[in-house]
Amino acid sequence: MDTLILDRENKISLFSSLSIQKTPSYTVGSIDMKSGSHVAQDIYKIREKIVFGLMAGVVVVYRENNIVIRFNELVSQIEQDCLLASSPSQIALHPAYQEMIGMGKIIMPLLIEKLDESPTFWFWALQAISGANPVPKSHRGNVPQMVIDWKLWFNEKKYGKG
Repeated sequence: MDTLILDRENKISLFSSLSIQKTPSYTVGSIDMKSGSHVAQDIYKIREKIVFGLMAGVVVVYRENNIVIRFNELVSQIEQDCLLASSPSQIALHPAYQEMIGMGKIIMPLLIEKLDESPTFWFWALQAISGANPVPKSHRGNVPQMVIDWKLWFNEKKYGKG
């Protein structure tokens, strides 16, 4: 996994400020601390890197899959419940819509994709999550142009690109 490192400061991960200041006593056993402490510390660091790497990989994939699954569940619920709703504010106040907004910026790429299917549902969420509205006044009401404006803004901001 290329995001896991052991840098010069002995940090375990790019995602963590964890650093090894002292080798735990259970890792050294009968090794002579004067001559073998650097070996024991190296073994401990490698062990922690491997364990963290295995756990982090599973957790990240699990979390991302759960976000996509939950997002799709909320979208289905919103589209089903609000199909005949005439007011954007009525849609935006739906509990599933509010939960979706609460998921934050991590769902921005998913919302941008949804613009191709059912754009009028998602403009409010995009604005609420991003705090931006890239649609100029002259484009308001022109849904295809609003979709283009949001996609251009999204690509300029490089959301979803590590």
